[in-house]
Amino acid sequence: MTVVYDPTADRPAASSSHATLRSRAFDRIFVAGGAWLVPVPIVAFYLLRSCGLSVAAAEDIVTLLIMVPLGGPHVFATYTRTFLNPRFRREDRGLFLLAFAVAAIVLGATVASAFFDVLLFGSPPIRYVLTFFFFWAGVHIVQQNSYIAGCLSAKAGPVREPRWFGAVDYAVMLLALYPVSLFRMSMVDLADPTMQTADRSALATRIVTDLSGSAAFADDYVFRIGRVAPILPEFMRAPWLWIAIGAAFALSAVLFACKSVCQRRNGTLIRGRFQLVLWSSLLGFLVPLFPNLDSSFQGMNAWHSFQYLGVLWLMNQRSRQRGEIKNPLFDAICAPEKPGRFYAAGLFATLLLLLVVLACGCGIEFASGGEFALFGRATPLVDAATGRELYRPGAVLLAYYMIAFSVLLTHYLHDGAFFFRRRYLVDAAR
Repeated sequence: MTVVYDPTADRPAASSSHATLRSRAFDRIFVAGGAWLVPVPIVAFYLLRSCGLSVAAAEDIVTLLIMVPLGGPHVFATYTRTFLNPRFRREDRGLFLLAFAVAAIVLGATVASAFFDVLLFGSPPIRYVLTFFFFWAGVHIVQQNSYIAGCLSAKAGPVREPRWFGAVDYAVMLLALYPVSLFRMSMVDLADPTMQTADRSALATRIVTDLSGSAAFADDYVFRIGRVAPILPEFMRAPWLWIAIGAAFALSAVLFACKSVCQRRNGTLIRGRFQLVLWSSLLGFLVPLFPNLDSSFQGMNAWHSFQYLGVLWLMNQRSRQRGEIKNPLFDAICAPEKPGRFYAAGLFATLLLLLVVLACGCGIEFASGGEFALFGRATPLVDAATGRELYRPGAVLLAYYMIAFSVLLTHYLHDGAFFFRRRYLVDAAR
């Protein structure tokens, strides 16, 4: 039901347009301020390529550039609210147990794919997990931004507006990620098991080839994350889907602009929320345009992780003040006068996990007699009997999937629930 806006009813105070999570300085840094990080990994990738590094080497360095200082610490920040919280196991028992289910699924898919050559409908099971991961990652980023936007609105105070205003913000952020991504996914050639070439008959491939004048560029422009194309049902490769999603995004962008003009005219525009939604949708649309998706999506990951560290720090301080989390280790890590300790704990956990992954990778390479090369093979191994390419990723990447990937997916799982609990950032009175 739509509520007609009444400029005389429930008008928020004049300062509501400046509603913040904590303060203007805090929000300027941690809400929309981290958007400047998005170009960093993209520029770094092309600089590394200009220095003569291979695509794989440049991608791996860029991944470490973001993972170590930001990505890893932001994942471990989640666990300060879950496994370091004695109440979590009792009050969120389902989330607690699902974490182990996620780990079992990821480990099972990895082992079945790499060591037993299991195929599900012609593909290793881990490819299905990676496909699910990509879509979940996009939703996770938008859900975090939507959560922050909702908290800013709650802090601004009550205001009567059409209900679709909030839906437009969520739609424009979510839809921004997919027009270009689906366009590039439709280029995948299912007949090529190596995933190195584009489907020449696909409309998207023909468009890219005509615009670039190069069939080789079209091959490079196929949607790939971690050098793997996602597994998609046939309808997701149809041109009508990316055209429809593109049109829906364009419509949502127009509605967002109209809504923002209306709010500004009525004095209800929340600046922080507007900037967050604007940058999230604009960068979400532009980032998939870059040919190398590994480095470009690391740009969104950098902003998301930086933002998350600030938000989780604030959540933990609120929970500490309210007595929601009582644990000596939590108190030590999240001491209010020492925010650097909170970050240092996540950084230490990240470096420790990377050392474990590297050690496990070395062990896999040694135990396999070199069948799993440490950082992957230049030429793939092929089954002599069938001629089929075998799934033999680098030993370090395989160790990452076996040990660390489930930690990341569990972080998504837990936050998927926590981002529906506005009380973590909004006072009970509001």
